Amino acid sequence: MLEDPLARMREQAARSQPAVRAAAMLRIARVQTAVDRGRARITFEMALEEARRLAGRDRDALLEQARWVAAAVAPELLETIPAGRNGSHEQFNSEMLVRIMLDHGQMDAVFEYVTCHGDPSTFPFRHAGNLMLLLEDAGRRVEVLRCAVQAWRGSWEDGFLWLFSSQWKVLPEEEAREVMREIVQVTLRLPDSPMTATYDEGELRITSTREHTLFQVWHVVLRLDGQLARSLIARYEQLAAAVRRYPKGMDSIREEGEERRKKSGDSCVGGVVMSGSGRDLNSMRALLQASKDGDFGPPIEHALESYEEDTAVDSPNEAPKAFWPSTGSFRSIFYSAGKRLGREAEIYLDRVPDDDLRLFAQIELAAALAGLPELQGLWQQYRPRRGGGSPRGSVRGGMLGGEEPFRSPDGALVRCPRCSASPNARERWVCRCGHVWNTFHTRGLCPACRYQWEVTGCHRCGEESPHDEWYGAS
Repeated sequence: MLEDPLARMREQAARSQPAVRAAAMLRIARVQTAVDRGRARITFEMALEEARRLAGRDRDALLEQARWVAAAVAPELLETIPAGRNGSHEQFNSEMLVRIMLDHGQMDAVFEYVTCHGDPSTFPFRHAGNLMLLLEDAGRRVEVLRCAVQAWRGSWEDGFLWLFSSQWKVLPEEEAREVMREIVQVTLRLPDSPMTATYDEGELRITSTREHTLFQVWHVVLRLDGQLARSLIARYEQLAAAVRRYPKGMDSIREEGEERRKKSGDSCVGGVVMSGSGRDLNSMRALLQASKDGDFGPPIEHALESYEEDTAVDSPNEAPKAFWPSTGSFRSIFYSAGKRLGREAEIYLDRVPDDDLRLFAQIELAAALAGLPELQGLWQQYRPRRGGGSPRGSVRGGMLGGEEPFRSPDGALVRCPRCSASPNARERWVCRCGHVWNTFHTRGLCPACRYQWEVTGCHRCGEESPHDEWYGAS
C-alpha cells in the first residue's frame, strides 16, 4: 500500500532543490524500511551522496541528520558519515543514535555501538540503560554495564549514576561493591557545589551536590557496605535527613511511587505540563488535544504562524528549509494525524502552503501509516536580529509547586521579569534537543547539546523574557 505514495514522493523530491531533495530522500529511505530494506539502503546512499555534494550550512546540517537516519536504516554506514563540526553536540548525538537504533529494532548494531564506544566523554549512559532493559542475554547486559563503568572512570559523567544505581545488580556482588566504593570516593574527593533537590512534595530539601549524589546511590551503599553507610549518615546531616524519610533511598522512593499507582489504579501518576512562550504552549496543547479528538485544524493554525515567521520578508529564516521550526511542526502534526486518523489525515495536506513542506509532511504521514516510530529532527534558525532581540525557541517542561524564592547555584535570586514569580528547583524546561533540566542551574546552557537559551518562558504567566533578566541580587 505504501509503494505508490513513496514513488510519488520520490518523483517530487527529484524535482526539488538539492538540499530539499537530499533531506526528503533521507526520510523516504526510512519509510522504505517498512517495505523493502534493500531498496531503502539504495535510497539512503543516493541521499547521502546528494548531501555530500552540497556546501556550507546545508551540507553540515544534512550530514548530521544523515547519521540519525543511518541509525534507523543502515547502522553499519555510520562510520562513513562524518560527525558534525560542533563537538559540543556529540554527547547529545551519541544518545540520539542509540535511541534511534533501539526504536528501530537494531539491537545488534546498538550493542556494538555502545560496547565499542571509544570516547568516554560521549558515552551514551542514559540510553545504555534502556539497552540493558531490552537485552535478553545476561552476559550482554553485564558487558554493557562494564563498558559504562570504564567510560565513567574516564569522564566522571553524572549520567553514569542513574545507570549504575538502577542496574548494579547485574554485576557480581564484589564487583558492584568495588564500583560503589569508587563512586563514593570520587564524590567525597571532588569539590562540593550548591544545588537544590526536593523530595516528598518539597518537604525534603538537599542543597549539596555531594550529599545528593550520596543519596542517589544510598540504596546500593546500604546493601553492600553497612559500615560505610553508617559512617556517611553520621558525617552528612542532609543525607541523614533524607535517609530518615526514605530509609532505602531511591528504592524507597520507587516503592512509594508503585504503591500510589496501585492505589490509584493508573499506570502512571501525574500529567503532562508544558512551559514556554504563550504561543508555544498553545501549539503543544493543540497537538495533544488533536491526538485525542482527531481535529488537527488548530495545531495546523499554529504551524502556519511559525511558517510566517520562517518566511518573513524582513527577517527570513536562512537555515535549510528541512530544519525550519515550521517544518518540524508540520512533520509532528502529520505523524500524529496519521497515527490518529490513518489515511484520512490526507485531507489536511492542502493546508500546508509550501510544496517542500508538504512533501516533508507527507513522508511523516507515511511513516505513521507504516507503523514506524516518530523520528525527531533538529530545528535551526538563522535570521537577522530584529530590534536587538534574541532568537526564539520553544521549551516544554514539568512544573511543580514551591513557596520559597528560588536561587541559582551562584546565589542569585531568580524571578520572572514579567510577573515576578519565582520558580523552584523542581521545575523543568525541555531543550529543543529533548534534554530536561532546570535552566537556571546552568544559566540557560543546555547540558546535553550546549545550546545557549537567550529567552526563557515563565511557567506562571506563559510569557518569555531574556534569560539574563531573570536574575536579581544575591
